[in-house]
Formats: sequence, C-alpha cells, structure tokens
Amino acid sequence: MRERHIRDGRTANTHRGGRGQHVRPVDRSSLRSDGGNIHLGYWRSDDDDATVAEATDTLTDMVADRLALSPGLRVLDIGCGSGKPAVHIAGGREVHVTGVTISAQQAEVAAARPEVGDGSGQVAFRQADGMDLPFDDGHFDRVYAIESFLHMSDRAKAIAEATRVLRPGGMLVTANPYQEGELDARGTEIVAANRRLFQIPPIGDADEYVAHMEKAGLEVVEVLDIGENVRRSHTLAAAAIRQAKETFDDAFSEQLTEAADIIERFGDLPQIGYGIIAARKA
Repeated sequence: MRERHIRDGRTANTHRGGRGQHVRPVDRSSLRSDGGNIHLGYWRSDDDDATVAEATDTLTDMVADRLALSPGLRVLDIGCGSGKPAVHIAGGREVHVTGVTISAQQAEVAAARPEVGDGSGQVAFRQADGMDLPFDDGHFDRVYAIESFLHMSDRAKAIAEATRVLRPGGMLVTANPYQEGELDARGTEIVAANRRLFQIPPIGDADEYVAHMEKAGLEVVEVLDIGENVRRSHTLAAAAIRQAKETFDDAFSEQLTEAADIIERFGDLPQIGYGIIAARKA
C-alpha cells in the first residue's frame, strides 16, 4: 500500500503504487465513526490496526500538516460536519478554527461542543453555504475542506470562495475522492449508484480540482493520492451498515443492505482514488 505523489512543488511527478436507483439517499453524518468524524480514515498499510477513530484523526492530521500552522492563526473549515476535525486541529495546533456547514443540524451539534470560544485552541461554528461564504476577503490565514467540495454543485465557485476569504500567502488544503481513468459499464453504474445514494454531483478527477485552484489564483504545490490508504473505510462503513440493519424493519433493512453493497463496490473500484491537494495563494 503506497501513497502516490501526482504533483509535488511545481513539477508533476507520477509514481506507480497503488443497482441503486431505488435506494433511499443517505446523510453522511449517519455514518459517523465512533470518533465523531464523518470522513474517511487513513491506514499506513494493510497491517495497520488503527481504529476508525484513529485513522480518521490521522487523515485530519495529514490535512493539518499541509496547512503549515502556527499558534494564533485563524483557520476556516469548509464543511465542518460534526466539528470533530476543527476541534482536533484547534486543540493540537493552538489555532482558532471556524467551521461552516450547510446543515443546520450539523451546525447545532458542532456549536454544542465544549471547545467553542474565541481564543487559540478553540472553535466556532455557523451554518453557511461554502459557495457563498459570509466572510470578508482575506479574513482567514488558512482554509481546509475535507470531503466537502465533493458535495458542491459548483466546485469552481466553492474553490473561488475559499480563495477569496484566504489571505495572500495562505494555504488551502482539500481532501476528496476522485476518479482516475475510464470506467467500464459496471464501474459507471457503481459510481452512478453511489452518487444517487449520497446525492452528489459527478465526482471529477484530480485535474479538475487543480484547474479550479489555478483559475482562482492559487499555486498548487502538492497532489498526493492516498486512495489505497483510505480504501478500508468503505469496507468498514458497509459492515457497520449491515450490522445496524438488524434493528430496522424488513423493508428498510433491505434498503440498508443495498446501500452497504453500493458503498463497498464503490470502494473496491481501482479507478476511485483519493487526493490531498495543497495550494498557496499568491
């Protein structure tokens, strides 16, 4: 299991490493791990025995490492979910993180966290649209988005907004699944079923994200594919859904079984990668 640097610095380097139309849409927060995160986890190898909570925190740390944080900085989390990544980064790096989410329910849950406050090491949360951020130009020193641009109907606009609220010299770091290469008919249907399940637009590829960032005025300094390192997340999520289905009636249980199958098949597709992309504002 190996990470793959697609781009590092200014030079692109490539290394070789590594039925659903009737299923009820899924709110990703319902798949939250026991650690409170709702994004995928990172395992260093097939032998890595990290828990889901540890693996998702590791992915959060990989994003934070690329933000080049120092105490006192103001950071924006676009698509903050439950608020766990914001709390983890703020407390571990002595920065202040503001999280935004389009979901009123998620904003309410996140805002109830005891770490809410105005100082370094603390967090704040509010409901807001990532494609129309309620902040002044250059308000934040750093911006990150973990698996949130994936859900946005206009990614170019979302990335332009993230760039607008970022101060010159600041870093934007994103983490998202994406497609690599062509899909056969079976793969196309699996991806389409996953999109219906999670109500997301076409997932795109790494080049799409890079192009949007460069158009917004960012210099992309790293594209790291960790698709093989996060793949276990899909298997574990599917297993958790199958276990949970036993508590529901037959009709909904059947839907959950089909949802689990879709998630597992999607995760098994070799054309599904996962990238951490870091970019700097000039």
